[in-house]
Amino acid sequence: MAGEAVEVGQFVALARSALINEPYLSNAAIIGELTKFTLARSGHTYFTLTDNQGSIDCVLFGGNSSFISQGIKEGSKLIAIGGIDVYVKTGRMQFKASRVQPVKSIGELEKARQELIQRWRDDGTMDRPRNQPPLIPKKLHIITGAGSAALADMERLIADRWPNFSYTVVPVLVQGNEAPGQIVRAIKYAQSHADLIIVGRGGGSPEDLWAFNLESVCQAIIDCPIPVVSAVGHESDYMVSDMIADIRASTPSNAIERVIPIKDELLAIIAQAQDRLDFAIDKLFSRRNEILANLTLRLSAAPMRGISRANLHQSKLGDRMNSALERFFLIQKNRLTGLESILKSTNPTRVLERGYSMAVDEQGVPVTSVVGLKQGDPLTVVLKDGQVETEVR
Repeated sequence: MAGEAVEVGQFVALARSALINEPYLSNAAIIGELTKFTLARSGHTYFTLTDNQGSIDCVLFGGNSSFISQGIKEGSKLIAIGGIDVYVKTGRMQFKASRVQPVKSIGELEKARQELIQRWRDDGTMDRPRNQPPLIPKKLHIITGAGSAALADMERLIADRWPNFSYTVVPVLVQGNEAPGQIVRAIKYAQSHADLIIVGRGGGSPEDLWAFNLESVCQAIIDCPIPVVSAVGHESDYMVSDMIADIRASTPSNAIERVIPIKDELLAIIAQAQDRLDFAIDKLFSRRNEILANLTLRLSAAPMRGISRANLHQSKLGDRMNSALERFFLIQKNRLTGLESILKSTNPTRVLERGYSMAVDEQGVPVTSVVGLKQGDPLTVVLKDGQVETEVR
């Protein structure tokens, strides 16, 4: 009740509760100049952020390594992410940070980006030959944020276009100080295992997307011997990685549309090709039979002295026709065999026949990674001749 006296500790606790339960104050990002900081023996970092309107004391528990690795010094402009807190015993308010990072202006970042683009234009890197993607990727690796909306969209499209299509997700951070190093390591790992790599993330602010403008990430794409698809942000976002990748996709979803065909459409194309081949063969035989019939008719009416020459011509013509037919059939047979081999190689049941098995979840979706699994989750193990029900332990 207003006007009723309360103990100091109770009052401060009430104030703290009101502050930390306010969503805006408990999950915020603040920017200011680092005016002082202390690296405590405990590993915690105590610091103060200041601007021309005020200042606040802050703490980052276990933050010493973060300050040292980022070269943060007094006078640096920092962004701190976290929330407000109050130490009840002293009534001291402070900002409890979960992460800090130095702030660079977009102008500085853009200047470095333009210099990188110009350097690669001058030395011919931008004009280098691009690697062509396979018609049907057999070892697709997707490098993106784990559990991200972009990954969910890509997985949904893959399932729609080619059910049970096999691919590998390499989860990385796609923004922040650690993102470039993780992306570079993921590309180097994938290039030893994949025949096509998709690198990307969903939309965000220019700062969020900036890892894909950095030289280290882009150089890894350039050096990769495997075709790389850059799929960053939205259609309007155009990163350096888009400029130097083998394929630029406007969005992560567009990347899937460009590199994974629709299985049913491909089967329809093969069927149409078979129909056209059968029709062409029938037409060819019909025309050759007409020619032979005409020759037979002409020979039957020719003088005897011309029969020998006509027989020789007919024999040569027959040999040429048989040779041409054999070449034609061999070429068409090889094309059909190649397409059949591609389809068989992507059929999961072929792998099962070689002694392997495939785990699927309750929805029948193949499980390709331990990420997201927890103890007790039911799984179905598909073998070549049946299924076994099991669970994660």
